[in-house]
Amino acid sequence: MRKILCLTSHNLDHPAHGAVVRARSIFKLLERCGEVRLVLAGFHKLWGEQLPSACRDFELLRTVYFEPTPNRSLRERVRHELDPRFMNTEWMQANAADQAWLQSAIAEHDLVWIHGLDLANGFGRWHWPNSVLDIDDIPSSVHRSRLAQAAGSREKIRHRWQMRRWQRHEKLLGERFNGVCVCSEPDVEKLNLPGKTFVVQNGFDAPKNPIARQLVTPPRIGFIGNFSHPPNRQGVEWFLARVWPLIRQKIPSARLRLAGAKSTEISWPADQNVDTLGWIADSESEMATWSLAMVPVLTGGGTRVKIAEALSRRCPMVSTSLGAYGYDLADGQDIFIADTAETFAARCLQILNDPAGGQALADNSWKKFLERWTWEAQADRVAKVVETVASAPR
Repeated sequence: MRKILCLTSHNLDHPAHGAVVRARSIFKLLERCGEVRLVLAGFHKLWGEQLPSACRDFELLRTVYFEPTPNRSLRERVRHELDPRFMNTEWMQANAADQAWLQSAIAEHDLVWIHGLDLANGFGRWHWPNSVLDIDDIPSSVHRSRLAQAAGSREKIRHRWQMRRWQRHEKLLGERFNGVCVCSEPDVEKLNLPGKTFVVQNGFDAPKNPIARQLVTPPRIGFIGNFSHPPNRQGVEWFLARVWPLIRQKIPSARLRLAGAKSTEISWPADQNVDTLGWIADSESEMATWSLAMVPVLTGGGTRVKIAEALSRRCPMVSTSLGAYGYDLADGQDIFIADTAETFAARCLQILNDPAGGQALADNSWKKFLERWTWEAQADRVAKVVETVASAPR
């Protein structure tokens, strides 16, 4: 049986959000290919006050704390901006003892699966033998989207510079890793690493029981996501400022339901019919009451698990183009796509005024979900990645 070493910066026992769902689900699929062992590494604030000493579903070999590196020479600062081989990209790195331990651990495993480029860079290691980098958010794409939304010239210059800086890093990923795993075919084209790139799409578990939609009055529009993630928070802020007033002009009683970590810790506008729910264990029952799920994401990279979750709940959706990026969903047939406040509001109102029409969209996309975007549908893709990389000559 193959031994697979999985590295992640996410505490997989924490309440689920997109990156945690992806890491945990792929690691579970990897267990079908071999014996999975886990390394949790990163900046401790990602995990909370107490560093995890165990993981519920996986054997946790080691917890590694990346130490800040505040004393930066001029040469280091210049290399940080200009040299794509400079690996201290986040100004945090593992200490020498942890780097030495990792060297030994890699030698004892047949495959190393790393979830995130910042994590790989944090170990200060250039070449990773028999490795797969899972890069669900391509850094240059994140800055490209921020550039598109930037208001002032200084902000535009900053994001254009960061986009090009990260593109230089991304061009060299084929030297560092045996395989690079992304979320969609468009991401394969962006990285342009022939023979090195694999697609494992984001997904969600298929429901165990039949879907029972239970719409309520007044109608609800919902959003689910981690509000400590800036693209989620900023997207909802845009929706509240630009879209929600247009909807409430037509349907004053409509309610907006915000579910997810940190949603209760943000000061949302008062008297706007907004319900903050925090993290909810039973999102299925909550989403069953929504007339539609909205995904007003304006910045970010990769694809969004929240799309797959709404598909799994058979819930109609209105999304920006970026929110639905990477999913083969047809506007007006499977989902509504809208990139201006006026169009976004109009599409939400269309579903609120015609629930049967909205449900028809969800029913169409449900069929695609079962074929393409359950985690079970990704099992063969993951197995192919493992076989290709682990079987390659060392």
